[in-house]
Amino acid sequence: GLERGINVLMEHKGFTESHQIVIDITNFEKTIGLGGDIERLVEEANIIINRNLLPWDIAQGRHYQNPGGLRLGTSEVTRLGMGKSAMVDIAEFFKDLLIDKKDPKKVKQDVLEFRKDFQEIKYCFQSPNKAHEYMKFF
Repeated sequence: GLERGINVLMEHKGFTESHQIVIDITNFEKTIGLGGDIERLVEEANIIINRNLLPWDIAQGRHYQNPGGLRLGTSEVTRLGMGKSAMVDIAEFFKDLLIDKKDPKKVKQDVLEFRKDFQEIKYCFQSPNKAHEYMKFF
């Protein structure tokens, strides 16, 4: 969050306790760019995120290709067994890229090393049949 220089929307209301986080990155517009620019930057570091329109973007002349926000989904990393402490590490990768302006290739090596401990899907049904039993209508 803000302690790392990144504006997480509604953090003060507990909105970071859900499966996604929205970040207002307009403060990086002049130095790094907006959503589309940052989406490409972090992808170079092997981190996949989504650019995201903020409610006020259209009124301020921004559009979906390069909006003022980013959406970070936590579903996939949770499935791989990452918890709160891993989320702190992931936040550090964002700080490295956006605040400290480290080379994405260097951060990519750190991400790959971090990811070595998370190679198995942890939260899933053991049998593929059980996952869809609730959908039987007849």
